[in-house]
Amino acid sequence: MADSRPRVLSLSTGKAHTFSKSPASSLTLIANYGVQGDCHAGTTVQHRSRLHIRPAPANLRQAHLMPLEILQRVSDGLSSEEKSRLLSPGALGQNITTKGVDLLGLPVGTELRFVTDGDGGGDDGPVLVLTGLRNPCAQINRFCPGLQERFLVRNAKREITARLAGVMSTVKVGGEVRAGMSIVVVRPEKHVPLGPV
Repeated sequence: MADSRPRVLSLSTGKAHTFSKSPASSLTLIANYGVQGDCHAGTTVQHRSRLHIRPAPANLRQAHLMPLEILQRVSDGLSSEEKSRLLSPGALGQNITTKGVDLLGLPVGTELRFVTDGDGGGDDGPVLVLTGLRNPCAQINRFCPGLQERFLVRNAKREITARLAGVMSTVKVGGEVRAGMSIVVVRPEKHVPLGPV
């Protein structure tokens, strides 16, 4: 029987503000800061498109997570070369690629606790808190022409009804995240859908 538990598939980080990040065997999360050594870590926003805002807003994008299932869905119909690029770790700038969890359907404030199989509920491991959705920007088209639109769901009036480019989070509890770790999902009492941040 296949293991359907949510888990970490791959990890990535990047010191420079390039679109894609480089694969990593582990990530060190720092509470209220982000991924150690990553260009988007910080208490205030580090994304280049928002650095001009004064006063600098709080960084709600300390770690970016992307579900494998969405990458597979979006890559349907792409050439084998484009599909291979899209499915590589960190291709869209994500820090963590997950498998087996519907990240986009979770509410604001959901905690993702990273645990090693067999260590119980994950009270001592790293914890991320979901803050919102990544808005698929034009940089995605520079990575692969036409790809941005694949990460958007539109209604008959061409209005955006959903964004599929992953979720953003802050670090509540620091620690090491490794590929293969299980993810324990802890939902808040109130369900507030994720919006773009």
